[in-house]
Amino acid sequence: MYKTFLRTALAATVLTGSVWAQVNVLGKDVQIHGFFQQGFAYSSGNNFLTMRTRDGSWSMTDGGINVATRLTSRLRVGAQAYSRNIGDLGNGQVQIDWAYADYKFSDMFGVRAGKVKTALGLFNDTQDMEFLYPFALLPQSVYPSDLRANTIAHVGGDLYGSLNLKKAGRVSYVLWAGRLPEDRRGGYFYGSRDAGSPLSNFAQSAKGADVKWATPLTGLTLGYSYFDTLRYANARLLTFRGRPIPGGLPYRADQDNTINAFSADYQRGGLRLSAEFWRNDGFGRFSGAPIPGSVQIPQSWYVMGSYRFNKRLEVGSYYSDFINNRTRDFTPDVGIRGPVVSTRFDLTSHWHVKLEGHFLEGIGGNFSFRGFYPSTNPQGLKPRTNLFVMRTGWVF
Repeated sequence: MYKTFLRTALAATVLTGSVWAQVNVLGKDVQIHGFFQQGFAYSSGNNFLTMRTRDGSWSMTDGGINVATRLTSRLRVGAQAYSRNIGDLGNGQVQIDWAYADYKFSDMFGVRAGKVKTALGLFNDTQDMEFLYPFALLPQSVYPSDLRANTIAHVGGDLYGSLNLKKAGRVSYVLWAGRLPEDRRGGYFYGSRDAGSPLSNFAQSAKGADVKWATPLTGLTLGYSYFDTLRYANARLLTFRGRPIPGGLPYRADQDNTINAFSADYQRGGLRLSAEFWRNDGFGRFSGAPIPGSVQIPQSWYVMGSYRFNKRLEVGSYYSDFINNRTRDFTPDVGIRGPVVSTRFDLTSHWHVKLEGHFLEGIGGNFSFRGFYPSTNPQGLKPRTNLFVMRTGWVF
């Protein structure tokens, strides 16, 4: 199924181009778009994102096809099928990335329901639009690729709208609630298994809000996002204090987690400057196993800049920082940080190539899900990793 899906996406992109971007079905204009991406990654230090990058890996493939139409002047529906195979993440499963109905009463108020993209920070709800950025990978401190399927959308609903403040600019808002998807081929399941505590199920209910203010200063947008989730999981503890537990010990984990995220984005001509700061507060409780409750207080941030010189060339850079416990000084076993430089070439209006270098210190720590896993680094995790990523994409 996966190979068929990718062949279809690639053929549609390369052969049909904009011809298939719009068709008429029962008198309605239906927009059809898609993308296909192939990457190569090579690293020193550690293997990254479950790929064998120390030897060079082409196991970095994803693609999607989406359809959307306007049923009435106020009602719009759409859906996207998506698949990825990044090392051992995704494994080629085709999934519904998002599918929703959107009814807009006015500029000030609308509703969406279904599997709806989650408005969180600057880029969470556009993670499936890699062609929008000069970067092959968004800052992994804030947008870890391991957890993409868990964060990009929620099954529930949104209330949204925007308010014209005239000389004070414009404010847009989203209020949302729902259930976050369970991704059995993603970082939560993969990382928990690596940590000696494999999950049998994982569920999250969540709610949140996102507010963005387009300020009177042309090009400057300030944002705030609130994210609150209740997670629970059933798992099996295979080791305790370094000793194996024969047959494993079943237990349940419950976690309350809140994120407060602040963002700034400035765009003027070919220049774009962005920054985000995420503060995470959580508490985990465990029943059925001798694991004490624990406070979780990670912190993430990045600063980013890019410049498009012309329609063919764009360059960018960012510095990304994640620490698993913000009360501690940074050490390689509790965080991951470092600069990234990237160059994007738009060979045609539908085809681009990105070349990117990551210079990373740290591994993130247990249960951080930031790309480094013991099972794909049997030589032991190193404190530093240099990573080269080449990614090419087609879009129609």
